[in-house]
Amino acid sequence: MLLTVFALVGCVVATTLTPVKAAQHPGYTAGTACDAPGCHNTYKHKEPYLGPCENCHTLDSWTPAVYSHLDKTFDNGMHPLVGCAMCHTEGKPLPSPDCSKCHESPHGVTPACVGCHTTAAWGMRKPMPENHLSLLGGHKKLECFDCHKSAKIPAKPRQCTNCHGTNHGGLTNCQDCHAPATGWNPKPGWDHNTFFKIVGQHKKLDCTQCHKGGRFANTPRVCVGCHGKKHGGLTNCASCHTPLASNGFKYTTFKHSSVFVLTGRHKSVGCMGSSGVQCHYNGKFAQVRGNGSHRCVDCHGAQHGGLTACASCHTTAGFGATTFRHTAFPLTGRHATLRCSQCHPGGEFYPKPSTHCVNCHGEKHGGQTQCQTCHTPAGFNDVPPYTAHPIPLGGTHADTTKCTRCHPATSSSSGPVFSNTIPACVTCHASTIPHVGPTNCVSCHWPTSWSQDHFAHPAIMFGSDPVPAVPHNALSSGTYPTDCLNCHPGSGGNPNFTAHSCTSTGCHS
Repeated sequence: MLLTVFALVGCVVATTLTPVKAAQHPGYTAGTACDAPGCHNTYKHKEPYLGPCENCHTLDSWTPAVYSHLDKTFDNGMHPLVGCAMCHTEGKPLPSPDCSKCHESPHGVTPACVGCHTTAAWGMRKPMPENHLSLLGGHKKLECFDCHKSAKIPAKPRQCTNCHGTNHGGLTNCQDCHAPATGWNPKPGWDHNTFFKIVGQHKKLDCTQCHKGGRFANTPRVCVGCHGKKHGGLTNCASCHTPLASNGFKYTTFKHSSVFVLTGRHKSVGCMGSSGVQCHYNGKFAQVRGNGSHRCVDCHGAQHGGLTACASCHTTAGFGATTFRHTAFPLTGRHATLRCSQCHPGGEFYPKPSTHCVNCHGEKHGGQTQCQTCHTPAGFNDVPPYTAHPIPLGGTHADTTKCTRCHPATSSSSGPVFSNTIPACVTCHASTIPHVGPTNCVSCHWPTSWSQDHFAHPAIMFGSDPVPAVPHNALSSGTYPTDCLNCHPGSGGNPNFTAHSCTSTGCHS
């Protein structure tokens, strides 16, 4: 008896069959083999189809044989109907599980049929793998071998570019924009904002204005990619401009205060122009004058002989507005009325002029340089009382308003000459001296008037002994005699103070 079974190459699976309708079979001891003595003289199969009978047969009937293959495809579909002997021959090796060993491929190649077909029928294909390209839309009309021409198993992963090539200037990720169901039109849910948000003025553009010649690869996403560098090389357009504005690039969100605060006259200066007045010459905002240091001298240059710290004197309200305090040389009196150029000719404030009077006014009065000794900034005629003079200017001297009365001008001077001048009384009063003898008037008289004297008469001495006479002693106190003429007679009522003796005065004989 020929026993046919299904088997995989080199594999026979032993299975324990549950007895069916055991009542038809006499009882037997568990584990008893079918060919045990006194039971069944069974057919001995040839290799490799050996083993316990229950691997293929049941207790109900020796036929048909029941076997479970390791590859379940041989237990389903049309295979169980063809019989074991169609594939298995005793005495010969187990047959190959390759479909092509039994079935001639209708495709002209020898692919692994089980990759696409089932054992039920060739026309019944298995579902496509999850990673298979969609067969909707334009792909729906394709045959398998339109794409799988080599039919290699497993099939290589397919990309759109394998059939359609790269497009739009080199793009390969077609699925980002297209789907087979929609053809070349953008797939549902496709949004340009994924790549570049189109807002404001950009909405008015046609695709070809950014994607020239249908090239979508390497399309720039930054402003300078389409608009180029502007304003002398600036590239960060978004810091000032926005495409949302209805008037385009003329609208700006830039706040100049974030870079340089515009106050005063700076507010009225145009941003750009062809002249050198503006800060951004010819519309160049990059590399502003001074390389962005924002110092006054970068636009206005050094002034006043080389000064650069403009803010120490001026404000942006205008060059006429100054915050400078002339503390180095307080401007009081007549100095406060002077124009700057009178001390700083040509507007040159550097180097600073000397604060010494003679540097502006020159030496005066025969070489005097200490002007402040007599004068104040209130004016040259404002002369305070000069108390340091050997002759105090009081009394009748104070009534002398013209210095030239005592300090006459010379032919080479424009005013009184005070240098090396210490005049004696006789210099002025030589013609009016009423006395004969001494010329040092101040030893007796006050400058206030001739009638006021301060002479303290010494005691009259004879040798080393004082004269005990009361009248002589009284001379020391100035109480007696009351008139100088008593002892110093002169002519015309004027005392004569030249040397006298006791008898020459007419007092003693």
